[in-house]
Amino acid sequence: MKISLEWLREFVKVDRDPRQVAEDLTMAGLEVEGLEDTDGDTILELSVTPNRPDWLSHLGVARELSALYGLKVKIPDQTVEEKGVPVEAMSSIDIEDPGGCSRYSGRVITGVTIGPSPPEVAKRLESLGVRSISNVVDATNYVMLELGQPLHAFDYHRLAENRIVVRRARDAEVLRTLDGQERVLDGEDLLICDGLGPVALAGIMGGENSEVSDETVDLLLESAHFDPTSIRKSAKKLGLATEANYRFERGTDPSGTVRAVNRLARLIHEWSGGSVCAGVLDAHPRVEGERKVAFTMGAVRDYLGLSIEDRKVKSILAGLGLKPAKESRDRWSVTVPGYRRDIAIEEDIIEEVARIHGYQEIPVTMPEGRTVPVSPARREKVLRAAGGVLEGMGFSEAINFSFISARELEELGVTGGPDPVRLLNPISEEMEVMRTSLLPGLLSSLRTNISRRIEDVRLYEAGRVFLPCTACSVSEERMRIASVMTGNRIRKTWYQEGRGADFFDIKGTVESLIRSLGISEVSFQEMETPYLQPGQSAWVMIGDRSVGPVGTLHPRIREKYDIKDWAGCFELDLDPIEENALGHTPYRSLPRYPAVLRDLALLAPVGVPALEIEAVLSETGTDVADIRLFDLYQGKGIAEGFRSLAYSLAFQSHDRTLTDEEVDASVDRILKELKKRFRVKLR
Repeated sequence: MKISLEWLREFVKVDRDPRQVAEDLTMAGLEVEGLEDTDGDTILELSVTPNRPDWLSHLGVARELSALYGLKVKIPDQTVEEKGVPVEAMSSIDIEDPGGCSRYSGRVITGVTIGPSPPEVAKRLESLGVRSISNVVDATNYVMLELGQPLHAFDYHRLAENRIVVRRARDAEVLRTLDGQERVLDGEDLLICDGLGPVALAGIMGGENSEVSDETVDLLLESAHFDPTSIRKSAKKLGLATEANYRFERGTDPSGTVRAVNRLARLIHEWSGGSVCAGVLDAHPRVEGERKVAFTMGAVRDYLGLSIEDRKVKSILAGLGLKPAKESRDRWSVTVPGYRRDIAIEEDIIEEVARIHGYQEIPVTMPEGRTVPVSPARREKVLRAAGGVLEGMGFSEAINFSFISARELEELGVTGGPDPVRLLNPISEEMEVMRTSLLPGLLSSLRTNISRRIEDVRLYEAGRVFLPCTACSVSEERMRIASVMTGNRIRKTWYQEGRGADFFDIKGTVESLIRSLGISEVSFQEMETPYLQPGQSAWVMIGDRSVGPVGTLHPRIREKYDIKDWAGCFELDLDPIEENALGHTPYRSLPRYPAVLRDLALLAPVGVPALEIEAVLSETGTDVADIRLFDLYQGKGIAEGFRSLAYSLAFQSHDRTLTDEEVDASVDRILKELKKRFRVKLR
């Protein structure tokens, strides 16, 4: 928002240095981002917070300066020289939707001459970034910048039946706006219509069919108050952004519509001639009553920690135009003007006192009270522990949006069942649905890193997914932890060859993660999923409960995300992990007695999983302390349909040294059980 300092001085006599003015406004909460000297004037670039629409005008900023410096504000002259027939004989206003438009004021001017604006007016507008168009259009922009009320001028004779109707659009109703675009509307859009159809999109942009042209001689001027939410929805949906809707979305002053249209009529009469019809059209179906907010002086002092006097508080509030009044011994109230849409509760009054008195005057004190240590929730503990384990293995945490493209889910092949939850007003097509998986975001981050020539990438994310539910009113939210990785397990050096990561690296990551949380019953069940490579994918199991998939990314997915080398991923539900996590790793003392080692080379049918063989080794053998598969072989010397699995077994007791006879007996039992169950024999 740009403000002219010379224009401000027409409202309030500020004789201070521009930089001092900028600093004082910033300290009061109205941030001045920059100053620009141009043709003897200083332009202030303001950053206006959404809750202060009154600052979107020179008069609003002038009121702020008057409160800061104790100066009087001069209101622009709004007197109008009226001639001709009464305005009621020229036009009428009918508001069919009071919820969308609480007030609509208008005037009629006849006999105007369209032409250029006075040079000083055009120069002032252009210094603030507003293009000068004609004396009538410039007058509407001038008053908007002056008073903060957006206005519009219609060609009176292009209005069918010379009247105004404010209503909601009908479905598929079309309006061609001033930018030459045809807008297809629906029942949520508020329209300004004449006797036949729409002539403007309320609070946003006028229509081509009623615009002022060089041939225009009579005008109908509009000054209205529209519902901010309605204007915001329509502007966002239609992709329109104008100075008018920027102000209406934040809230304008319903009590200022008549003042603004009078000011506009005066300027148009001065700059383009013509006669102003007697009277003002003012449809006001939804009157806003007088707003009062109560507060106590004690609360002001307690909140601010200041011994500020009552008269000082009263002076500050009066300077802001809030009209303070004492109601009892300590109880006061203020009457809130229509342009202060942000004041509703006692704390708002206290904030106003703090701003004008000066935040720098508030003493810095340490808060009093006793802090009570709070133990983090179980889920938070599990997430912290999981993050620490993954980061210890070289993974970096990623945080992605919860919105993704439906196309990404379709390409992963995880779209079975109900459609994902769609956003009513997505930021873009790439963020149209709520994610049902963490992997699309992580894969996009992986692609970005690879495009920056980063070879070794390990990322993880813990976050919510939103699973659609046809029988539920809302989606089911689940907490998950997921990871993607690519690159080298061992990087090439002068003393060793490099080695790329593979399926066993991502599988080992999952094992390390789950076991570090004190969960010992972790296993892997063979499965296939559309985005993982067959034969290199598995379902992670905790006991007999599934947790999520792990495996090598399918070549089709790697190609889509521009991943040339191997890449793997996993995605685990946090609930079963949290339920089984011990929060600590069980401690076992080191055995005092030595282990006895045995190596077994077994011939096993190809279809028998190694995991099931290891289960027999563990369950059948006595005092089996460790099992390691150190060799896998298929080929010459091995019968077709079989493979050789070589295991190293460690037998160890905590209370004695095992004898060879005891170990041999245990091995015999193991071999018999393997032969019985799986036709596995000693090679």
